[in-house]
Amino acid sequence: MRKNLLKKMMAFAAMVTLLLIPVSGLAAQVEGNSNHVEKDWMSYVELVQKLNQIKEASSGKVEVEVIGQSRQGREIHAARVGTGDQLLLINGNIHGNEKSGPEALMQMFETLGTSDSPLAQSIRDEVTIVAVPRLNVDGAELTQRQNVFPWDEVVATYPLLEGAEPAWYYHARNRGFDINRDFNPDLNYEPLLEDLPGTSADLGFFLTNESQILRDLYLDLKDEFGEVEAFVDLHHMGTTKTNKTGEDVTIAIDYPPLGPDDSQKYADWPKLDQDKSKRYALAAALGVKELSDNEEPGVSQYIHPEERDLPGQARSSFALNGTATVLFEMPGQQPAFGYDQELIDRVENGLWGIASRMADDSINRLNGDDFLSLPKYWTESASDMKDLVTRFTKEGMFESDTVARSLATHLTVVERFEKQENGAKVVKHTEGFKFLLNHYKEEGMIAQEAYNRLQSDANYLIGKW
Repeated sequence: MRKNLLKKMMAFAAMVTLLLIPVSGLAAQVEGNSNHVEKDWMSYVELVQKLNQIKEASSGKVEVEVIGQSRQGREIHAARVGTGDQLLLINGNIHGNEKSGPEALMQMFETLGTSDSPLAQSIRDEVTIVAVPRLNVDGAELTQRQNVFPWDEVVATYPLLEGAEPAWYYHARNRGFDINRDFNPDLNYEPLLEDLPGTSADLGFFLTNESQILRDLYLDLKDEFGEVEAFVDLHHMGTTKTNKTGEDVTIAIDYPPLGPDDSQKYADWPKLDQDKSKRYALAAALGVKELSDNEEPGVSQYIHPEERDLPGQARSSFALNGTATVLFEMPGQQPAFGYDQELIDRVENGLWGIASRMADDSINRLNGDDFLSLPKYWTESASDMKDLVTRFTKEGMFESDTVARSLATHLTVVERFEKQENGAKVVKHTEGFKFLLNHYKEEGMIAQEAYNRLQSDANYLIGKW
């Protein structure tokens, strides 16, 4: 069931005129769309058909073009709507087993292509949206994360790589690449033998057709608009729960993972603006919350410890070129998780949150630091572990309050030494916490789930310090 988007957008976009529009949702303005129910994720053929249907129904508002081909010869498409000076680029299905992005984009473009609502018109007037619904068309047909590009074909394509180890993000069994590690902020980079195989902390190599196609689209749009204002990449992850409340995470949102804020690694990329990316990430979170018929307590930050550094991702490389970039991560990957309309609507709501705030310029009045107040589901400090102890106590995972108090007291000591940046003391007292944890486990005073999580988090803190 599609969400009551227009009704929610009234307050969200501060458009009083929307009060006069009695509809059940943005997409419900499209004739027949409210009765459209998908049974399964779209195949490649179905996606192309849907794109062409949207184009034909839009009376010229939506343009669709082929921007390249995969290694297996499938055409990769981009859709475009709007005439505004601000450019929003959206990418879907870069991982073949993460399929909600194309579905959400079809819904959004169908609405923008046919609706005459003030909101849709405002977005078309102020923003130009270009989307690649499915970048990894080959991987999606196989429902695998990687594309299809065997290493022997790589060497045949790039003879200078003869004798090189495969890039670190090449998957030998699936005979393809994690495309989202194949990007480089030097948008003119060409593969060099001495750069391979690299690591996750290194830049990517633009080996795949798909990364080159998205890179070339980005450059073309940059030439046309002067800059690409924002880029959104749509993904899936595992399933998890928030630290404090134990709510299921229903969407996790992120800004670029480019190491500690005080790192000098990217000093040669002065256009990087992490606060700008946080504002756009916050806009997405607000869209999900404000446009849903539900409370949405599971909107969270994606895992982002301060040392996380992945410059070979598309969003990281584009961010280093001055673009605000946002990651959406939805719970559950395919084929284990089937079609989920609520999940798709959540993706769409997040995109409306960004596009509408770009249209009225309110995105530039957000406080990026407010994004960091969203719930977390991972640990990067003793404070996070104390939140878990509090939650596990409420869930009855300790035999007594004495166990909980003892664990919390140890973590308070660890927290104090973290603030002093005394690594040796952090490690010493975290080891003491682990000793206590093991004692309670041996005595049967702690549930296995709580023990496993706290043990893992303690190991993380020790490794970090």
